[in-house]
Amino acid sequence: MHVTLERWMVERLADALGVSVEEAERIARRRSVVRVMRWRSIVYFSLRKEAYGLREGTMIAVWPDGHRVVHGYPSIQRVLLPSIAIPKHFIDKVVVEEKMNGYNVRVVDLRGEIVAVTRGGLICPYTTARIRRMYGEKLRRLFDEQGEDLVVMGEVVGLENPYVRYYYPEAGGFAYFVFDMARGDKFIPPGERRELAEQYGLPHVPVLGVIDKNDIETFRKIIDDLERRGREGVVMKDPEYRVPALKFTTSFINIHDIEVGMRFPFDEGRSYLFSRILREMFKAIEEGWDDRRLLSEEQALGKAILEPAIESIKRVKEGGMLYEEFELVFGGREELEEFLDYMSALGVDVIVASVREQDGELRVKMRKVKDSWREILRILETGLSPID
Repeated sequence: MHVTLERWMVERLADALGVSVEEAERIARRRSVVRVMRWRSIVYFSLRKEAYGLREGTMIAVWPDGHRVVHGYPSIQRVLLPSIAIPKHFIDKVVVEEKMNGYNVRVVDLRGEIVAVTRGGLICPYTTARIRRMYGEKLRRLFDEQGEDLVVMGEVVGLENPYVRYYYPEAGGFAYFVFDMARGDKFIPPGERRELAEQYGLPHVPVLGVIDKNDIETFRKIIDDLERRGREGVVMKDPEYRVPALKFTTSFINIHDIEVGMRFPFDEGRSYLFSRILREMFKAIEEGWDDRRLLSEEQALGKAILEPAIESIKRVKEGGMLYEEFELVFGGREELEEFLDYMSALGVDVIVASVREQDGELRVKMRKVKDSWREILRILETGLSPID
């Protein structure tokens, strides 16, 4: 994964950013701005923050004779009060699509190589291999017929991945659901994009309705149905992409995320807490919760915050470690080694717990050690708080 920076790489980066070669070299050596990575024969830069008019997560693939910019996926603003935000933001109609609980992946064709790019602008070897095996022929036909400049954007969901694991009955262990397509940085309208996905046999996120911007009653019915089914929420889009998309999540997933995050309070816990509590604060106002509903939500929230954290402390006190455990499926040893090299290059501590062969594939249980284990152990040894 280590890449020796060569002159031609810097020159192609300069072309992509529209800066001098000297400025590009300065940027390339500032790892706080870009990562320089290699996936097989492809050398690329990933932007770690917004720079030179390009969004965080932008990937710039470079070759001696050219480059390709894969724009970062834009941040979607969150709605706290739908009855105010939706009518003010949208022009007339609103396409309401399900927001699935997984991780954002852009699939692109880089000179004949179909690759999966994460939200951070990195080519994930594992995600690339799984998507190729499951959807490779369909994606190859799509790019061949619609053009190599097309970018397919979707959500990877299921339990067999190293990032976000949430069970969807329709996903199996691993699935990819398209939610956007673009040419360069210009999004294809939702209706046309859905037709393309269906034409080429690619799974698409559920479209829950096309509503009038003032029809908040129908919007609430959609959310209530998602709440009952334990789903994440919705993304709202203009039919012609005349205004940016908005998102809204259910109380179910807000509480669930806190519960998951607080298993590792010094890793995800703090960042998970306030934003999700804020959503619940304004949801109570928007929906006019009565005392009974408020008490129920307060109890669920308190339990989600304390119970998993206390269980983790007890585990460390009894001599255990804190780690995420997940199972990944590889086509062979080479894929496994490639993924481990990738995680090592990112500084992620992953341990292989077991490997077994099944149906010509390797099913590998992995553990990702969490910093919370060290922090809790230090507190139990010293009795002192690491934060004020």
